[in-house]
Amino acid sequence: MILSMQNEKLSPHLQDLAPLLDAYQKGDPAFPDAALKWLSEVEKTMSSVRLREGSEISTLRGRILKASDALNAGGEKPPRSQVKSARNVAAAEALERGEEILRTIIQTNQERLQRFEDKLCEGMTALALLVEIPLRQDSTTQWLTAVWRLLRSQDSTRPLATYLAASLNGVDRLFILEAVLGRMTAPDPEDGP
Repeated sequence: MILSMQNEKLSPHLQDLAPLLDAYQKGDPAFPDAALKWLSEVEKTMSSVRLREGSEISTLRGRILKASDALNAGGEKPPRSQVKSARNVAAAEALERGEEILRTIIQTNQERLQRFEDKLCEGMTALALLVEIPLRQDSTTQWLTAVWRLLRSQDSTRPLATYLAASLNGVDRLFILEAVLGRMTAPDPEDGP
């Protein structure tokens, strides 16, 4: 599971929520359809990154679609205003739950990546005390791969490298390695210009 990619693909959906909520607040009649579209897009994204929570998003879409059906239970056709209100409420509740699902996934992924990044900081500190870290190359991927090989080759850092390799996808390992190396090689602000 590529945690960094999941976050990269899911985060833009959260940014799309503000205009939807503005439409709800303004009483835009297109709000429920816009909410359905947002949920459908989120579901597709979740499917593309193999998240099982996509099925709950599908259920949320169903709640909006059947909101007016609940009003028809008595046999009489409800007034149009009641149908509109029921769809708006169902759409607002679905968006609220959809946002909660997205934020939970993103937060969990970030916390997991941060834990591994903290461990990698310790390993890179140990590695820097043992050998010289290669300088950045034109190809970032080649540079990161070279540093990763170096981390795996040293007796004192090999257990950490094995642990990270077993715990994270290769893309995530390089993602956090780049973050750690970026901090390690950044100029110290106290050194001045």
